[in-house]
Amino acid sequence: MLVLTIVILSLGIITLYAQPILDKTKNDLYFSNMEQSFVLLYSDTNNIASEKSTISTRDMNLINAPIFFNPNSTQITILTETHEPITFKTGSIEYNNNELKFSLENGALLSSYSTGTLMIREPFIYTIKNSNGNVTIIDLIMLEGPDFSVGGTGIVRIIQQKNYSESYISQQQQNISINITSQYAEGWAHYFEKQGYDVTIESSNVVKTDIKDTQLRIMGTAIGVSLDRALPIHSPINDVEVVITTPSGVMDGSCLQVNATINNTGNQDMNNITVQMNYSSKYNWEIEPLDAVPDNIKVGNSIIQTWNVSTNTGNNEALFWITVSGTGNSSWINPFEYQTRSNKIRITRC
Repeated sequence: MLVLTIVILSLGIITLYAQPILDKTKNDLYFSNMEQSFVLLYSDTNNIASEKSTISTRDMNLINAPIFFNPNSTQITILTETHEPITFKTGSIEYNNNELKFSLENGALLSSYSTGTLMIREPFIYTIKNSNGNVTIIDLIMLEGPDFSVGGTGIVRIIQQKNYSESYISQQQQNISINITSQYAEGWAHYFEKQGYDVTIESSNVVKTDIKDTQLRIMGTAIGVSLDRALPIHSPINDVEVVITTPSGVMDGSCLQVNATINNTGNQDMNNITVQMNYSSKYNWEIEPLDAVPDNIKVGNSIIQTWNVSTNTGNNEALFWITVSGTGNSSWINPFEYQTRSNKIRITRC
């Protein structure tokens, strides 16, 4: 008995202290794998921009946290002394699990933690010196296409394909400014400081850098981005709890009210919901409404649906229950489906 107690106590201590360590190790491994996936995605993008390829596909393994593509998320404006302002929406592909973020934008790969923003892979924006003076080279990479957001657990395939390229060259020595509007402006500021440029952080998401006495070469590449969902592994888990009640189990009037409380006790929002009243009886009962289509139910929330039931046959009884069905968010890789039945209640018509 003493040995058994010691074993149980030891297992409890291991579970209490080791499980958080195991969970953190698992999360760290997943974050590392996701970072490596974005590094490869960065290489794909820049290979297309440098004309080493015209199309690429990259499979990325997701576990619940989503990947977003927003063609309008990041903006770069270049101000010169000889040309109208040049403005590009570069777009971004972003991973966000709240604790850690990655963003591929304008040929750079940035990450954001609670402690700040880092640039993991650098863009092609730099200044060189030749016999005619300084030359600033700016590679602009515009990610184009319909925006998307995909989450869940499984493998998604991101396809990049070159659309077109264009260039602008000025051999005149002049002062230029580069303004970047991005959620990762801090990372861009660190990069420009590293290049020796004068940097001004104008707000939390706007950074400006000034470069003096330089020629300018801008190479722009537009890349189409699209998504292919592939190889779903399993769906997110959702739990639905349905409780049916009535003020009285005896109907002595023209009709009786029946209520159903639907609780979303899972970890995903419930969408496309249909709630149906069912009954079992030897006689006919009227149900109004037969089917209900309530609003979506957020995680941790509940709704109440109400029906009126009636029958013209006396000395009649029936069993009633509720069936709830629907699907999860269609933007997930493998949207879950659910169908849940409530408890049953007995109603008697006098």
